[in-house]
Amino acid sequence: MTKEILLVAEAVSNEKGVSEDIIFEAIELALATATKKRYDEDADIHVTIDRKTGDYVSVRRWLVVPDDEMALLGTQFTTEEALEQDPNLKPGDIFEERVENVEFGRIAAQTAKQVIVQRVRDAERAQVVEQYLGRVGELVAGTVKGYTG
Repeated sequence: MTKEILLVAEAVSNEKGVSEDIIFEAIELALATATKKRYDEDADIHVTIDRKTGDYVSVRRWLVVPDDEMALLGTQFTTEEALEQDPNLKPGDIFEERVENVEFGRIAAQTAKQVIVQRVRDAERAQVVEQYLGRVGELVAGTVKGYTG
């Protein structure tokens, strides 16, 4: 599976003319979204893909908040709870715990496709805007093929 991630990123990047980093970020977001679905409560999941090997690591993160604040279930620890995990944690720190990588099944693949398609569209729009940004104020002739607004 790991080599397939590299091949998908390269193929989509070449086909759409979008940076591979954008594709990797979209895949990471899709894997994080699929991993979040495992938990009943809200969870802060972060996935990192190794750009050379295609291996990926999933971690769940909690923000440490002072004891006098109400910690959000699943995404925050009070200082007291954090001390049980690591005695060096203090408010403002982030505690990370490695979690099992989600398998790239049908649902994860569908989620990945949706995220990748959206990110590619956003990147393509940004490229068009960047291409014409320097021409602001210049008179240009053209045909409007579509409008979303």
